[in-house]
Amino acid sequence: MKSGFRLNNIKFSFNDSIKTTRNFFSKRRVTLFSINEDLNSQNTLEKLKNFEGYYDRIKKLGIHEIYCCVFQKFENVKSQFDKINIRNIKIIPDENGNFMNHLGVLNISGELKAANLNKNYMAIITDGIVEKWWEERKKIEKKQKTPFYSETSVENCIIYLSGTE
Repeated sequence: MKSGFRLNNIKFSFNDSIKTTRNFFSKRRVTLFSINEDLNSQNTLEKLKNFEGYYDRIKKLGIHEIYCCVFQKFENVKSQFDKINIRNIKIIPDENGNFMNHLGVLNISGELKAANLNKNYMAIITDGIVEKWWEERKKIEKKQKTPFYSETSVENCIIYLSGTE
C-alpha cells in the first residue's frame, strides 16, 4: 500500500444497516488502524488503550476521527470495546474481509483462517485517499525487545501528525 491510493467504495454490514467507505472517509482526515489478534490478547488491549488514551491529542493534530478495522462482526467488537472501556475509537467491521482485501493486507490460502493472515496496518486517510501508510513487517517474537506493534503504534501516528517524523 502506498500513499496516494484512492479507496474504492466498499460496503460494511453495520447494526442492521450498510455503510460504505464514503461514510467513513469522505471529506475527513482520519486515523485508521487494524487489529487482527484476539481482542483479549495483551498486545491488542495495550494498542487499543494507547489509542484511546491519546484520542484527544490525535484529534488536536488535525484528525476528525479514529477508526479500528477488525475482521469480525460489529456486535462482537462493540461488546468487547464496552468491556474494556473503549469509548472514543469507532469500529469498522470488515467481517467478510472485503476492505482488507482491497487494501492488499488480506491473504487467504488453503485451510488457514483469514483472520490469522491479515497484516496489521495503520493509515492516515484524507478524503478517501491514503496520505500515510504503516504496515507491520512480521510478527515479533516474544524474546525480541522490539514492541509487538512497532510500526502501527500510536507513537508513530503522533510523530507523523506533529510533523516530527
